[in-house]
Formats: sequence, C-alpha cells, structure tokens
Amino acid sequence: MKYKKWSDAEREFIRTESQNVSDKEIARILSEKTGEVITRSMVRQQRRNIGSVKSNGRPKGKVVN
Repeated sequence: MKYKKWSDAEREFIRTESQNVSDKEIARILSEKTGEVITRSMVRQQRRNIGSVKSNGRPKGKVVN
C-alpha cells in the first residue's frame, strides 16, 4: 500500500461521509479532488485509524406493506 500524508480536510471528509457512502466511492471522490491515486483500501485503513466504524454486511431493506 502506498503511504499518504492525509490532510485534516481529507480525514474530516472520510469521517462525515463514511456512514452514507462506500469506501470505494469516497476513494473515487478524493482521487478526483486531490489528483492523487487513492484506493478503497487506503480509505478503509484511514477510516479505521480515525475510529469510524461501519456496520457489517448489506444494508437491510425497508419492508413495504
């Protein structure tokens, strides 16, 4: 894995978006913003370092009656 010095803004973006957006999508957005290659695993590791935990598995669907 490539070493990256994460900025405070990038860490905050990961912290706020990690509950709503996949790590893959966060990596794509940050790659476009910074012009650097950022992978899903880099985002996942940084999210774990921050302490932002995602729930396991697929999201549960809403039951429609």
